[in-house]
Amino acid sequence: MRKNIEIKETLSENKLFDSLTRSAFEFLSRAIAEFENSAKFSTIHFAIAIELFLKARLMCEHWSLLLDKPDHSSKESFFKGDAKTVSPDQAIERLRRIAQVIVPEPFKEIFRKIAEHRNKMVHFIHAGEDEADGLDGRQRIVEEQCAGWLALRTLLAEWPEFSGYKTDIWRISVSMERYRPYLQKAFEAKADELRRHRAQGGRVIECPSCRFASVMVSESDDAVADANCTVCRFFHGAEIKVKCENNNCDEVIHFTSYEGRPSQCPSCDTVLSEKYVRDFLDTGEEITHDNYFDFMPISCSSCTGYHAVVKHHDRYVCTECFETAESYSVCDYCNEAQLGSVPEDSGWSGCEFCDGRAGNISDD
Repeated sequence: MRKNIEIKETLSENKLFDSLTRSAFEFLSRAIAEFENSAKFSTIHFAIAIELFLKARLMCEHWSLLLDKPDHSSKESFFKGDAKTVSPDQAIERLRRIAQVIVPEPFKEIFRKIAEHRNKMVHFIHAGEDEADGLDGRQRIVEEQCAGWLALRTLLAEWPEFSGYKTDIWRISVSMERYRPYLQKAFEAKADELRRHRAQGGRVIECPSCRFASVMVSESDDAVADANCTVCRFFHGAEIKVKCENNNCDEVIHFTSYEGRPSQCPSCDTVLSEKYVRDFLDTGEEITHDNYFDFMPISCSSCTGYHAVVKHHDRYVCTECFETAESYSVCDYCNEAQLGSVPEDSGWSGCEFCDGRAGNISDD
């Protein structure tokens, strides 16, 4: 009898996960479909979809993690919909701390931007309406939603829990083409700038967010070059170029920080291993017995890649997510060196790798 009860509860949780996910896709579909008639409600529904996807992934760890205060509620009230649940920021933080599931910093930033835009439209009605007025206002919303969908699509592809929703993902990707006419104006406005960049020997590649050939790759003698989209302004990353591991192949393999390392050379199909790419990018001083204690391993605060950062000439690059920075910082609490900067009060609030003194005090 007890066994039957447990099976029933498991099925209920599976059904709730499916319900949350399908609702998220429904809100996305509505956001796209109603954009031309109401950019305001399109923004609101897009933000709700993001929240539901995050909650669905969090619930895969345990249903109680969705509760704002798990010790003040019950499973019965949760399944009835009577319990207060976590915010998107709380869901992201619990995924990081409890499940070790990382939402990259650029993705968190665009999710926050859409949420802030949504809150403005809900609580400050006139300001929200003004924000969506005119071509420029609508274009900004389109840029946000294209960036938001790129982030969601990337996460859903990485999270195996959503492998059964490939048709829904494809359907939303097709629907996003409705936004192309709005971005076309921005693309045409940048035509001369892109033409000059090419004339000067620069490279232009396709943006993974807006799908226009609008990403200008900066000149670089190194294997890492800055790459920024001139249309949607979301893609701010790097293009990596690595020689094929096969000495008999002359192919130079290009990929962006959003696409990540390809599994093999497109020319000869030789496997492009993570170790080879790391060694290729690492131009730092060789570690020896003499300098071992001076060497500081660096982790990535964007993807939390543990000791994944290498020195590449005058910059640092993560060999897992390929985020780059000109410097690294050290947390005042856990002493973890990490790409870019840490919070000014890291001794108290912590960093991506610890909760600081504040977190330890709250646990006592």
